[in-house]
Parts: sequence; structure tokens; C-alpha cells
Amino acid sequence: MSSYNNRMLSPASEEEAEYVEIACGGYGCRVTEGQIYKLERNCNNPHIFEYGEAYIVDDDNKDNYAVLLLCKTNLYK
Repeated sequence: MSSYNNRMLSPASEEEAEYVEIACGGYGCRVTEGQIYKLERNCNNPHIFEYGEAYIVDDDNKDNYAVLLLCKTNLYK
């Protein structure tokens, strides 16, 4: 189990995840390996994404929607 800001994190499914840890960075993703990022959700299109489209704010302070596809990650709640 990881600790994030004095909070114990436990493994989670993609639907219930609140945080994402980058285990291995992918090409084109500006993220730091080993870093834990807050998982945000864009709920603008509920017909396609039932729980909202997941994204993080990367190291360049940009919304990164591809991090779950391009990087090896661990999800936590």
C-alpha cells in the first residue's frame, strides 16, 4: 500500500480510482515515473463515458487523457 499526503491508498478499479501512480512512463507523456497524480474526470459526455473520461494534469500543467493508454500505471483510491 502506498501513502499519499498522510492517506493510505488501496488498489482500485478504473471506475473507482482517485489516484494514479506511474510505474513506467510512455512515449509522449510528460509524467514522472514513480509519481502519484490525482485522477480527474471529465463528465461532459455521459453517453460515451459512464464514470467520466479519466485524465491527469501532467508535468507541463496540461490535461493528459492518454496517460492510462500509454503508460504502465497502478490505480488507487
